Amino acid sequence: MKFFKLSVILILVLGFISCGPVNQPQKVQKQSGPGLDEQMNRLTSQIIASFNQSNVRKIAVIEFADLEGNVTQLGRFLAEELLTRIFTTGKFEVVERNLLQTVLEEQKLGTSGYIDQETAISIGQILGVDAIITGSITDLGENVKINARLISTESGSVFAVASVNVIKDDTIRLLMGESVQQNGNAAGAGTSTQPQYSGLKPPIVKNGVQFELQKCFYSNEFLTVILTVTNLDPDKEITLYDRAESDYVRFIDEQGREYRSPEQFLGTHKTGWNGIEEVMMVQDVGTQYTLKFRGVKPQPTDVKRLDLLLYLPDLKNYFTITFRDIPVE
Repeated sequence: MKFFKLSVILILVLGFISCGPVNQPQKVQKQSGPGLDEQMNRLTSQIIASFNQSNVRKIAVIEFADLEGNVTQLGRFLAEELLTRIFTTGKFEVVERNLLQTVLEEQKLGTSGYIDQETAISIGQILGVDAIITGSITDLGENVKINARLISTESGSVFAVASVNVIKDDTIRLLMGESVQQNGNAAGAGTSTQPQYSGLKPPIVKNGVQFELQKCFYSNEFLTVILTVTNLDPDKEITLYDRAESDYVRFIDEQGREYRSPEQFLGTHKTGWNGIEEVMMVQDVGTQYTLKFRGVKPQPTDVKRLDLLLYLPDLKNYFTITFRDIPVE
């Protein structure tokens, strides 16, 4: 009898051990992989290799769209980045996107990433381009698939493709118009899709420096633009608007009028119209950056495009920041 009782107790104990605790928490692995900047380099390299094989010399870049044909800030960013990166190789002539947009609107041609054969041929005839770059953006949850199509303006057909996968980090989510929680995780299903940022536009991050547009207003023939600049890397020097390129910093209004060479203020650094050179930026400290364009008349209602030129002395690397469609107070 004792033996029977001991056997029952032993079976029950082994049963509890084998079942183990219910709903044991799983350790979540943080996703990692190549970021947007690295993947843009890969995408650009694929496109340039295809162009070299096809003797393409002049190109136009059209904003990328999602699978429903919608163009987000990410689609505009991709077009701008590809245009800049391809142009800086010095091998190709590129059509400025404002000019391309004007032609598309005047000719009542498609403006999204979906370009039909007739539209491609028309763009080639009007602007004299050999090829068009456009493409699509697919949301895969934790990743975003970017597909680029290279279209011949002679035949209107696709002659090459390129694609990359990008980790969907907070920068990507903001550019796609999604909300981001304060802890850095994406908002869950059913939450608002309004972008969560304090400025007029989603912040732009490039080479470890974040630019957030805070205000744009007009007074007494001056257009003033205020941004917050934050260095996300360890302390480093940065040049805002190099003297050698003093005519590059500019804005273009809704009538196509262009204004250059603003007066600048970065924190306690104040200059005239010649620019700011080699300022030490402390990590994670936001600094107010103000541009004042003079002689602006009549008053613009919108800034269609704002271009900033920057330089990192340590890396000997120039890069640009572009904001679009900024309302003027």
